[in-house]
Amino acid sequence: MSQQVPEVVLEVEARARELYDQVLQPIGARFEFDPPPPASETRGLPMVLFLGNHSSGKSSFVNHLVGEEIQRTGIAPIDDGFTIITHGDEPLARDGTTVVTNPELPFADLARFGPQLTSHLKLVQRPFPALEGLSLVDSPGMIDAAGDVERGYDFPGVVRWFAERADVILLLFDPDKPGTTGETLQVLTESLAGLDHKLLLIFNKVDRFETMRDYARAYGALCWNLSKAIPRKDLPHI
Repeated sequence: MSQQVPEVVLEVEARARELYDQVLQPIGARFEFDPPPPASETRGLPMVLFLGNHSSGKSSFVNHLVGEEIQRTGIAPIDDGFTIITHGDEPLARDGTTVVTNPELPFADLARFGPQLTSHLKLVQRPFPALEGLSLVDSPGMIDAAGDVERGYDFPGVVRWFAERADVILLLFDPDKPGTTGETLQVLTESLAGLDHKLLLIFNKVDRFETMRDYARAYGALCWNLSKAIPRKDLPHI
């Protein structure tokens, strides 16, 4: 994984870490706040986390953003794992075990979710200019189904792990399935709790609407579903 970070960014990170250690940490310890994440997890590149149910267009969005076909796409579920995408001078793919055991990467703490997660985790690097200075995380499509969904690992917990460390979280919705049940509801109410300041809701695929009435109907359904899942007076901007 390429970590060609400008010197000014390293200086800012070092100064921020000093403020944590010298100013904030003593206050946090006094009032029993949770400790800040270790430096090994904050020294990485800025991160964008993509969330959404199946066929919401996450992978297509990533491909469009990068300008290359990095992720497989399709109407049916294609990928049931987390993919970390970043820049590298040469094309490279690493499996989850390699990712969490590499001391140069800020993902070692993911090992606590067990081998079931690491078998559904990979890192891909490509020499595309759009990826320079950035990490993208494409997540499995959330399943809007009644009852518990068995993935073999703590999916909401992993989403929370990435969400806490991400700089921006993009939650995409499919107009054909603007539901907020099952895993989507759990992620909204648990995994993303307290992270509204970096959450953006994306109503994707609007080019498929033939009339404004169709758009208004689907948009209204999404707002209604979100109003039941997000405990706020006003919905976040979509």
